[in-house]
Amino acid sequence: MTPQLQAQRFQQAFIDRMGDGLQLSALFGTLPMIAFLAKDKESRFVCANARTLKIFNLEHEWQMLGKRDRDFFPRELAASFVDEDRRVMRTGKTRTYYSQMVPDINGPLNWYVVSVAPLRDARGRTCGVAIVLYDMHEVGGVTHHFQQLEPALRDLHARFREPIETRQLAALTHLSERQFTRLFSKLTGETPMRYLIRQRIRAACQDLIATDHTAGAIALDCGFYDQSAFTRAFRAQTGQTPSAYRRRHLVGLGVRGVGAVRAERRRP
Repeated sequence: MTPQLQAQRFQQAFIDRMGDGLQLSALFGTLPMIAFLAKDKESRFVCANARTLKIFNLEHEWQMLGKRDRDFFPRELAASFVDEDRRVMRTGKTRTYYSQMVPDINGPLNWYVVSVAPLRDARGRTCGVAIVLYDMHEVGGVTHHFQQLEPALRDLHARFREPIETRQLAALTHLSERQFTRLFSKLTGETPMRYLIRQRIRAACQDLIATDHTAGAIALDCGFYDQSAFTRAFRAQTGQTPSAYRRRHLVGLGVRGVGAVRAERRRP
């Protein structure tokens, strides 16, 4: 069986489970300013339109089907996308109108307004997510606001392991702390400090899998005051404790310990 045929059969099997749920993808496929894609419960790509293929530097949809973010993006960035998928699938709630940095493959780093919605099968069970990305430079009415926030967002992503206060971020945008918080919450869907915690938790997730550091050491390295605060925040974001997350993901990787994960990742 050719890779193309195998990918297309994977896609059709998912669509069959959903019934007619993905018929709207044909509409999104014709819109030049919107990137549309869908993933199954394991965060494997099952649908992508032409704009998405451009981001991924691909010619055909089948080249994405059945693959994951980690096949295209750096490990930590890919993990952040999967974490958002799981969050939406776990809560069953659509996440809309927040900013995300997404690098075009072999291209520049772009900011997108993103909506992530849960997909349900014919029985109403969550079976994946649908994602729509709008290039912020092409979204009328919000471009100016995102450009205004961009210095703060870039600083936050670069220094999320360090102590950061809202007033420091606000100063980068030349807004008062109150104005900044209001605008940030409107465009990202959460306060600056909640956004910061989410970045720290994403980094901690990677450290729990890729290192043998204790939860306490990871907590301090990711910017938390102590392990207790880290555990509370981690449970709120992921629904489990750091130790449970580490055990589950190491088992999922089919390895006996962190050392094996490191050895696997060092292989060419």
